[in-house]
Order: sequence, then structure tokens, then C-alpha cells
Amino acid sequence: MALNKSMHARNRYKDKPPDFAYLASKYPDFKQHVQINLTGRVSLNFKDPEAVRALTCTLLKEDFGLSIDIPLERLIPTVPLRLNYIHWVEDLIGPWDPARSALRRGIDIGWAIRRDTKKSKHN
Repeated sequence: MALNKSMHARNRYKDKPPDFAYLASKYPDFKQHVQINLTGRVSLNFKDPEAVRALTCTLLKEDFGLSIDIPLERLIPTVPLRLNYIHWVEDLIGPWDPARSALRRGIDIGWAIRRDTKKSKHN
């Protein structure tokens, strides 16, 4: 998971990336997707959609108290990057002030496209 200086300052994962070992000890569905090398380092195969889905569901449960199910045929967001997006939108619209009754609206166009990487005879 690419956690670097591009992370938003308010992103909870900027300076404290997810602890895969702890999460694997607490969430059996996540544990089945982690690998532990000889030195004890825990890693995840981010090219495996099932592993990414397990991580996303685990982080949403652990850090936000949300229980969700994401079908594999859907795009699977990575929580730290989506949280960055939310913080950037917050920066654009500014803090909410209950004293001001101005309603703010926005729209997420959703340009994400999932491409089937399997080669067909027509590719």
C-alpha cells in the first residue's frame, strides 16, 4: 500500500499505516490473505482482488465501525486513498458552520472503469 508524502495531512493512515499483523490476528477473513515471511514481516498481495477486498472491509470495520460487502465484480477502493479524496473535498468546500444555513452540494462523477485484464481472442 503506497503511503507516502502525498497523503493528506489529516489522513489517519499518513503516519500510521495499517498494522497487517494486528488486523490478521483480529479478523480471520483478512488473515487468510496475508503472507508472513521468514523474518516475520506480514504482507498482502495487492494484485489479488480478494485480498484487497478483505483489507478494505477490514479497515472499514476496524477504523470506522462499518460492515460492508463488496462484490468482486465491482471496483474495490483502497481506504487510505478514498480517505485522501474525502479530505481534499473537505478542503475545497470548507468547514461546515451550523450558524450558516448555506447548503453545500457536490457531485462525484465516478470515472472509474474496471477493465477485464483477461485476453480474449479479439484482443
